[in-house]
Amino acid sequence: MAYQALYRRWRPTTFEAVIGQTATVHTLRSQIESGRIAHAYLFCGCRGTGKTTMAKLMSRAINCMQPHHGDPCGECDVCRAILNESTMDVLEIDAASNSRVEEMRELLDTVAYPPQMGKYKVYIIDEVHMLSTSAFNALLKTLEEPPEHVVFILATTDPQKVPATILSRVQRYDFGRIPASLMVERMKEALAEMNLSAEEEALQIVARAAEGAMRDAFSILDMCVAGAVNGIITAAQVRDSLGTSDRDFTFQFMDAVANRDAAGVLRRVDQLMRSGREPQVFLKELSSHTRMLLTVQAVEKDASSILDITPEDELRMRKQAALFSSQRLLRVLDCFLKAEGELRYASSPRIGLESAALHACEEQRGEDSSALLERIAELESKLAALQGDIESGRLAVQAAPAVSQKPAQGDAAPRAKAAPKEKPVPQGEKAVWEALLKELSKTNPAVFGLLRNERFLGEENGVYRVRIPLAKKDFSYVKLNMPDRKQTIEQMLTDISQKPARFEAVLEQDTAMKQTMNLLDNNAQSLIDTFGRDMVQIDEEGF
Repeated sequence: MAYQALYRRWRPTTFEAVIGQTATVHTLRSQIESGRIAHAYLFCGCRGTGKTTMAKLMSRAINCMQPHHGDPCGECDVCRAILNESTMDVLEIDAASNSRVEEMRELLDTVAYPPQMGKYKVYIIDEVHMLSTSAFNALLKTLEEPPEHVVFILATTDPQKVPATILSRVQRYDFGRIPASLMVERMKEALAEMNLSAEEEALQIVARAAEGAMRDAFSILDMCVAGAVNGIITAAQVRDSLGTSDRDFTFQFMDAVANRDAAGVLRRVDQLMRSGREPQVFLKELSSHTRMLLTVQAVEKDASSILDITPEDELRMRKQAALFSSQRLLRVLDCFLKAEGELRYASSPRIGLESAALHACEEQRGEDSSALLERIAELESKLAALQGDIESGRLAVQAAPAVSQKPAQGDAAPRAKAAPKEKPVPQGEKAVWEALLKELSKTNPAVFGLLRNERFLGEENGVYRVRIPLAKKDFSYVKLNMPDRKQTIEQMLTDISQKPARFEAVLEQDTAMKQTMNLLDNNAQSLIDTFGRDMVQIDEEGF
C-alpha cells in the first residue's frame, strides 16, 4: 500500500477530532442537529487550520443517513461514496485554477440537478478570493436564489478580497491558528500509532515552525520520521531538517549583541554559514527570540504560557532580557524584521545578515528623542543592576576614611585649615557659558546632554539664551523649560558669573521672528528720522 502523508492520514473524520476551533465546531454541529442548514458558508483563516477539512466533514454530516450527535457515521452508503469521491453530490473546486467566468458558469449549470444519493448537493470552492470579478458576479446570481438542495461552502485565506455582495449572503466563520500545545498532543498521537516517540523540545520546535498550521506541523514531522534513530526523533534532527540553529547558539548570539560585540556576532555568522544554515531562517529565529525577550520584560510571571516555552527557558530568557533596555530591544526587533523582509531580494544573504547584526550591536547616536530615550533607559538599567548587586550583598560599598583631627606627635597645636581657593570669575559671556557646560558634564550629565550641541545666542541684561531647533520642540525645548532644570541652570550661571543670571531656551522660529521685528523697528526709525514722525504711518497688521 502506498505511503500516505501524515496530514492526510490524520485529517479529522468527526467533529470531535477537530482541534483548536471549538466555537466553530459547536455552532456548525448545532445547526446540523437542528436541521437549520444555511445555503452558503464562508470559512476564513490561514493555511492548515482546518477550513477544507471542516468543509468535507460538513458535506458528509448534512448528507449522512445515520448521523450521531451531528457527526457523520462513516458507514452508510452516502458517507462511503463521499469519502471515496465516487459521487457527484459533493464537488470540490480550486478557484485558483478555475477563476474564469466561463468555468464558473459551467459549474453553476449543474446546480439545477438534484443530488444522486444524499439530501444536499454541496459545492466546495477553495481559495474563493482568486475568482475574477465576472466569476464572482456569476456566483452572486446563484447565491441570491439557490435551490433548496444546494449548499455552497467557500474557503479563503484572504477574506478582504471577497466582494461585500458575497459576504452579505453567507455565514462567515473565522478559523484561528491552532495553539502549539494542541499540535504537540496531536503529533504525539500520530507518532504513537507508528510506534515512534520524540523529544519534547523536538515537538516544540516543530509546533513553533508551523505557526499555528496543523498541516504544516504534520509535513515537518513527516520529514523527520524517516530519519528517526532507534524510533526517537531528536531536537537536533528537527533543526537539521528545518535548517535552524540550536537554542544555545541563538542565546550566545544575542549575548554578543547585548555586549555590542561586533567581532563576536561576525564570528557567529561565519560559524552559521559554515554549518550550512540559511541566513533568512536564522533572522526569523532572531526576530522570534527578541520578541520573547520583550515578552518576559513585559510579563512579570508565567510568560512561558504565552510563549509556549518551558519554565527553564523562561528563566534563561529573563536573565538575558535584563541585559537590554526595552527601547533597545524594540530597535533590535525592528532591525531584524526589516532585514528579514529585505533578505529575499539580496544578492548575498550573508551580507544582509551581517549588516543587520552590526546595526543591532551599534550604539544609538544622535540627539533625537528615540536615541536619547534608549541611552537613558540603558543607564537606568545599569543603575538598577548595580543597586540590585548592592542590596543582595554581591557588591559592597565602603565609605571613605575620615580624616583624623588629632595633631601629629611633636606638633604643639593643630595647624590652621587652609582657606579654600576662590574660583576665578570667567571673563565674558562665552567663557561663562563654557564654564557652565564643563560643570554640567561633571554634575548633571542629563542637562549637559540637552545643552551641549545647541547654539549659544549670548547674554543680554543677565539673560543667557540658547537656541533649540524646531525638530527638538517636543523634547529638548520642553525638558530645558521645566522649572527644576531651568532653576538648576540659572543657579549655576549665577555662581559662575557671581551675579544674578537667568536662562531662556528659545525655539529657532522665535529667534528668527525677533530678528525680523528688530529689523523692522530699525527701518521704521530710519524713516522717522528722515521724514519726521508726522509723515510716517506704519501698518502693523500681520506682524
